[in-house]
Amino acid sequence: MKPTLLLPMLFALALSFNTMAQNYHPLPEENAFWTVVEFDYLTEQYNDVIYTVDGDTVINNLDYKIVYRLDDWPTIYDTISTLHCFMRQSVEEKKIWFIRNYLGETQEKLGYDLSVAVGDTVSLPAFQFSIFDDSMFYLAFIDSVDMSFIGELNEYRKYYVFFSLLSGSTMSLEYIEGVRDYRSTFPNLDTFTGFDAFHQSTTECVQVNGLYYIGSKPYDKYCGFLAVGLDNPELNNFGVFPNPASGMVTLQLPDGYEQAEQLTIFNVLGEIVMQKDISASGNNFALDVTNLIKGLYFLNINSFTTNNTVKLIVTH
Repeated sequence: MKPTLLLPMLFALALSFNTMAQNYHPLPEENAFWTVVEFDYLTEQYNDVIYTVDGDTVINNLDYKIVYRLDDWPTIYDTISTLHCFMRQSVEEKKIWFIRNYLGETQEKLGYDLSVAVGDTVSLPAFQFSIFDDSMFYLAFIDSVDMSFIGELNEYRKYYVFFSLLSGSTMSLEYIEGVRDYRSTFPNLDTFTGFDAFHQSTTECVQVNGLYYIGSKPYDKYCGFLAVGLDNPELNNFGVFPNPASGMVTLQLPDGYEQAEQLTIFNVLGEIVMQKDISASGNNFALDVTNLIKGLYFLNINSFTTNNTVKLIVTH
């Protein structure tokens, strides 16, 4: 090949790589689920938690996305799903802000700033643990991650690592652009009790539009309890018949529910209205809902490897 032809090709190739490197990926804002294994200091055990973005709102004349938290079992909040925080993103500024509603806060705080250069310091108060006042970070390095090695996304993403400037602090943010933080993508620091859930958290699975950015196919225990399966087509093989129901219902569980242990029914307030040991019931059994009043319920099946919640409508 002649040099005069090779140079334009090399220039075009370099331009292509440079353009790819400049692309910024915000966090997905719909059909996305983050499964986090988090230590609960109140129950002294690790629980699966799923964060998801659903809906919009306006606060202080700014547009925010609403982030919900779904717990494996209702916690002290006594609910299946709680409004966790509000999120605002700027693609132009490469920044993400949060209003930590779960702490009763009403003002936004910066959580991620990906516009800084390696070695720069930045204040990220959304991840500040107030007891230690470790909101000042420096960007230690930027790398890239081949997402095909950790999930089903066949592309590279930038990987940012921030370390706390507080002497002796082990606080760090390890963020894959548009995917997740290693611990919890959404702030979960608890400044009320003085306990630090963030350091005891690990993001095990990220699913966007049915594609696993991180993690494995459903029924893998590291992809959470699948409460995201409310009306999820992937879980249609979890059968509840008839539904709506007025008396007896039949439950048919897929093979993924081996060693199923407990069935729980919640009302719309998150209160437990029925609980039953199903460890000896097999994958096909009947349930009497005659004593439940008319309304919408959430039926939860907890097994050794999975935990799924589906809607149940009771009519009389």
